[in-house]
Amino acid sequence: MKKLLLGACILLGTTGIAQANIVTVNNLTACTYEATMTGYGAIATIPPGISTFTSLAGFDINSIKIIYMSGGTGLASCSVGLGYMSSNTMGQPTPPCLPPGAYFSAAWAQATSTANATAIIF
Repeated sequence: MKKLLLGACILLGTTGIAQANIVTVNNLTACTYEATMTGYGAIATIPPGISTFTSLAGFDINSIKIIYMSGGTGLASCSVGLGYMSSNTMGQPTPPCLPPGAYFSAAWAQATSTANATAIIF
């Protein structure tokens, strides 16, 4: 009975807390990408360097689709996230910001679906 009462008190104490997580993206290429993320709610721009994105309250970011846009359409894209930790654009058109014949890759690190995450584009 004490355990049940303690559990109920703990649950009452967490009422109203809006959970969110943060994704840090380290873009090691010279390209600027657009991205969609689960739990983010908008299209994000990822310039070269480090960018940080916070999920919407009550949601968690646990995957990202990285898109190189050209003329308003996606030229090349790859997706990474919890459960699929790496991906690349091999076989897709090469963005002009990369050397001829090159492709970009992405990697994802996240301990759990509610933990903060890190993505690297290289």
